[in-house]
Amino acid sequence: MRILLTGHPTEASREVIRDHLFACVAIEDGGIVTPATGRELLEAGLGGEEALELALASLRRGSRPEDLQHVDTLPGLRFMKVEDGLAASRLMLLPELFDPMPLGGLVVAVPEPQQLLCVPMDSATAIDGLQALASAVGHLEATREHLLSDQLFWFDGTRWGPIPVHHGDDDITVLPPPDFLRMMSRLASMDWVQVAGEA
Repeated sequence: MRILLTGHPTEASREVIRDHLFACVAIEDGGIVTPATGRELLEAGLGGEEALELALASLRRGSRPEDLQHVDTLPGLRFMKVEDGLAASRLMLLPELFDPMPLGGLVVAVPEPQQLLCVPMDSATAIDGLQALASAVGHLEATREHLLSDQLFWFDGTRWGPIPVHHGDDDITVLPPPDFLRMMSRLASMDWVQVAGEA
């Protein structure tokens, strides 16, 4: 059993980010991963929550901090490199893979099940990575037929929430929530204090 991140609930799923992302129990058959049905779980002798926990434990065993690779051409941006085609499912494990957690948390995009892009918010300069992340999501949104999500998501150190992204005909507008803007202001203040201390 596997964990598949989807944009809608299934017969055996758990909401990860309200109204946006759901972790569902999935079955792999011939290299194709599809959501498990209630009947398939019943035949396996498992309840939905039990199956989710087993699949999550399996995902955890197959995930390492080293799987988050730096993008050389875009400082601050990382991508999840895994061989199972379920990179987006690791969104659930990101808080465990970052130790320590960056002060401003993490901003993540999961445009499709095979992709997870991440910007650790450890300084105000991370905004450059965030702009690259929004552009990448916009590009994928324009070129892919089946997307998981065209939005950004923020883990603030405690919980996940959406950062709305509006995709216009010619531009992309990121609409960060007030808490995110306050966090960026704190990071900018800390960067300024550090620069002043080095002067």
